[in-house]
Amino acid sequence: MSAQYHPDPETLAEYAMGALAPGMELLVSGHLTFCPSCRSRTTSYEVLGGAALGDATQLDVSAPSLETTLAMLDEPVPPVPSGATAGHSVFPAALRSFVHQDEESINWTFRLPGMYEHELSGFGTEAVSLLKAKPGAKMLSHTHDGEEATLILSGQMQDGSRVYRKGDVAQADHDQDHTPEIIGDEMCICLIVMSGKMRFTGYLGRALNVLMR
Repeated sequence: MSAQYHPDPETLAEYAMGALAPGMELLVSGHLTFCPSCRSRTTSYEVLGGAALGDATQLDVSAPSLETTLAMLDEPVPPVPSGATAGHSVFPAALRSFVHQDEESINWTFRLPGMYEHELSGFGTEAVSLLKAKPGAKMLSHTHDGEEATLILSGQMQDGSRVYRKGDVAQADHDQDHTPEIIGDEMCICLIVMSGKMRFTGYLGRALNVLMR
C-alpha cells in the first residue's frame, strides 16, 4: 500500500537523522508503515547520514556515490516490520506500543457532534491526539500559530480539493485557514500533531477563542 500524500522531504530526512520532535517522530513512523516509497527514501537518507558519520574528518560525497545512494529508491523496498498491524486494529505498531490499546478500547472524549478525541501526553510542547470522527462530521474553520500534521489511519478526510485516505499525511501551517471534513461511509481515525496552538476562525470560532483563553 502506498500513500498519495507524504511528509515533506525535509521531515523524512530529520526522521532518518533522529532529529524530529517525539510527536512528529511517532507520526512519521506510522506513515512509513503504510508507505513503501517513503520507507525507501528514508533508507537512502540513513545511508547518507551513516556515510557522513563514518568520515567525520572529510565528508566526500562524490557525484557517483550520491547517484548510487539515490539509486536505492529504485530497489525493492523493505517489507513492513512484523507487528505493523494486529488483528483488525487500525493503529500501526509504533502507535499501539505507545498507547497500549487499540481504537476500540480507548476512552474517547466528546468534542463536537460526531467527533471524539483522545489526548496523548508526554510530548513536551507538542499537542498530540487521536481523533475519531463519523462521516459527515466537519471541523470548525481554523488556522494555526505553528504547524499541524495529520496521519489518516482509517476513513477519508477532505480538505479543500484534496482527499486524504489511509496512510496519507496532511500538513498545514499558519498560512492556511481550513475546514477539514470527513467524507465517505467509514469512521475516520487519525493521529494529529501540532506545534503551537490552533486558532478558530469565523464568527463561532472567534467566540470559542475568547472562551478558551
